[in-house]
Amino acid sequence: MRTIPWDESLRVGIDRIDQQHQQLIDQLNLLMIALQENKAKSEIERIINFLDQYIDQHFGFEENCMNAYQCPVACENKKAHHYFRQTFEEIKHQFRQEGASLSLVLKVNRNLLDWFINHIRKIDMQLKPYISP
Repeated sequence: MRTIPWDESLRVGIDRIDQQHQQLIDQLNLLMIALQENKAKSEIERIINFLDQYIDQHFGFEENCMNAYQCPVACENKKAHHYFRQTFEEIKHQFRQEGASLSLVLKVNRNLLDWFINHIRKIDMQLKPYISP
Protein backbone atom coordinates (compact mmCIF):
# COMPACT_ATOMS: atom_id res chain seq x y z
CA MET A 1 0.00 0.00 0.00
CA ARG A 2 1.19 3.47 -0.72
CA THR A 3 1.25 6.23 1.82
CA ILE A 4 -0.20 9.63 1.00
CA PRO A 5 2.00 12.54 2.01
CA TRP A 6 0.71 15.96 3.01
CA ASP A 7 1.15 18.58 0.31
CA GLU A 8 0.23 22.23 -0.18
CA SER A 9 -2.79 21.37 -2.33
CA LEU A 10 -4.49 20.27 0.91
CA ARG A 11 -4.05 23.64 2.62
CA VAL A 12 -7.43 25.09 3.67
CA GLY A 13 -6.01 28.37 4.94
CA ILE A 14 -6.59 28.11 8.69
CA ASP A 15 -3.23 27.19 10.19
CA ARG A 16 -4.63 25.07 13.01
CA ILE A 17 -6.84 23.06 10.63
CA ASP A 18 -3.96 22.60 8.18
CA GLN A 19 -1.66 21.42 10.98
CA GLN A 20 -4.31 19.04 12.26
CA HIS A 21 -4.94 17.66 8.77
CA GLN A 22 -1.21 17.09 8.34
CA GLN A 23 -0.98 15.32 11.70
CA LEU A 24 -4.00 13.12 10.92
CA ILE A 25 -2.61 12.15 7.52
CA ASP A 26 0.76 11.31 9.10
CA GLN A 27 -0.90 9.16 11.77
CA LEU A 28 -3.19 7.39 9.30
CA ASN A 29 -0.13 6.60 7.18
CA LEU A 30 1.64 5.28 10.30
CA LEU A 31 -1.35 3.11 11.14
CA MET A 32 -1.45 1.66 7.67
CA ILE A 33 2.29 0.93 7.71
CA ALA A 34 2.15 -0.57 11.23
CA LEU A 35 -0.69 -2.89 10.19
CA GLN A 36 1.01 -3.78 6.93
CA GLU A 37 4.29 -4.61 8.69
CA ASN A 38 2.44 -6.45 11.47
CA LYS A 39 4.01 -4.30 14.19
CA ALA A 40 3.47 -5.05 17.86
CA LYS A 41 -0.13 -4.78 19.01
CA SER A 42 0.92 -2.16 21.59
CA GLU A 43 2.42 0.04 18.86
CA ILE A 44 -0.73 -0.17 16.74
CA GLU A 45 -2.91 0.50 19.81
CA ARG A 46 -0.84 3.62 20.56
CA ILE A 47 -1.56 4.98 17.07
CA ILE A 48 -5.25 4.06 17.33
CA ASN A 49 -5.56 5.74 20.75
CA PHE A 50 -3.89 8.89 19.45
CA LEU A 51 -6.23 8.97 16.46
CA ASP A 52 -9.25 8.35 18.67
CA GLN A 53 -8.57 11.51 20.66
CA TYR A 54 -7.21 13.62 17.83
CA ILE A 55 -10.10 12.91 15.47
CA ASP A 56 -12.61 14.24 17.99
CA GLN A 57 -10.45 17.27 18.74
CA HIS A 58 -9.96 18.10 15.07
CA PHE A 59 -13.52 17.47 13.94
CA GLY A 60 -14.89 19.59 16.79
CA PHE A 61 -12.59 22.50 15.96
CA GLU A 62 -13.27 22.28 12.23
CA GLU A 63 -17.04 22.08 12.72
CA ASN A 64 -16.87 25.18 14.94
CA CYS A 65 -14.91 27.01 12.23
CA MET A 66 -17.41 26.02 9.56
CA ASN A 67 -20.24 27.35 11.74
CA ALA A 68 -18.36 30.54 12.68
CA TYR A 69 -17.58 31.36 9.03
CA GLN A 70 -21.12 30.35 8.01
CA CYS A 71 -19.82 27.88 5.45
CA PRO A 72 -22.77 26.40 3.51
CA VAL A 73 -21.38 22.84 3.74
CA ALA A 74 -21.16 22.87 7.56
CA CYS A 75 -24.00 20.38 7.95
CA GLU A 76 -22.65 18.10 5.22
CA ASN A 77 -19.22 18.29 6.88
CA LYS A 78 -20.65 17.23 10.24
CA LYS A 79 -22.42 14.24 8.63
CA ALA A 80 -19.20 13.24 6.86
CA HIS A 81 -17.31 13.40 10.16
CA HIS A 82 -19.94 11.15 11.74
CA TYR A 83 -19.43 8.63 8.92
CA PHE A 84 -15.65 8.74 9.41
CA ARG A 85 -16.01 8.16 13.16
CA GLN A 86 -18.27 5.14 12.54
CA THR A 87 -15.79 3.69 10.05
CA PHE A 88 -12.91 4.27 12.45
CA GLU A 89 -14.86 2.48 15.21
CA GLU A 90 -15.45 -0.51 12.91
CA ILE A 91 -11.75 -0.67 12.03
CA LYS A 92 -10.75 -0.45 15.72
CA HIS A 93 -13.16 -3.25 16.54
CA GLN A 94 -11.88 -5.43 13.71
CA PHE A 95 -8.27 -4.89 14.80
CA ARG A 96 -9.06 -5.75 18.42
CA GLN A 97 -10.95 -8.89 17.35
CA GLU A 98 -8.69 -10.16 14.56
CA GLY A 99 -5.37 -8.31 14.76
CA ALA A 100 -3.51 -6.95 11.74
CA SER A 101 -4.53 -8.30 8.35
CA LEU A 102 -4.38 -7.41 4.70
CA SER A 103 -8.11 -6.65 4.67
CA LEU A 104 -7.60 -4.20 7.55
CA VAL A 105 -4.72 -2.49 5.71
CA LEU A 106 -6.98 -2.11 2.67
CA LYS A 107 -9.80 -0.69 4.82
CA VAL A 108 -7.50 1.83 6.49
CA ASN A 109 -6.16 2.86 3.10
CA ARG A 110 -9.51 3.14 1.34
CA ASN A 111 -11.96 4.00 4.12
CA LEU A 112 -9.79 6.27 6.24
CA LEU A 113 -6.76 7.65 4.43
CA ASP A 114 -8.13 8.01 0.89
CA TRP A 115 -11.51 9.08 2.29
CA PHE A 116 -9.89 11.76 4.46
CA ILE A 117 -7.83 13.19 1.57
CA ASN A 118 -10.94 13.32 -0.63
CA HIS A 119 -12.92 14.89 2.20
CA ILE A 120 -10.36 17.69 2.54
CA ARG A 121 -10.43 18.33 -1.20
CA LYS A 122 -14.20 18.19 -1.66
CA ILE A 123 -15.68 19.48 1.62
CA ASP A 124 -13.07 21.25 3.72
CA MET A 125 -11.78 23.30 0.79
CA GLN A 126 -15.21 24.90 0.53
CA LEU A 127 -14.36 26.78 3.73
CA LYS A 128 -11.53 28.67 1.98
CA PRO A 129 -13.63 31.42 0.34
CA TYR A 130 -15.34 32.23 3.65
CA ILE A 131 -12.17 32.85 5.65
CA SER A 132 -11.57 36.51 6.36
CA PRO A 133 -8.29 37.74 4.84
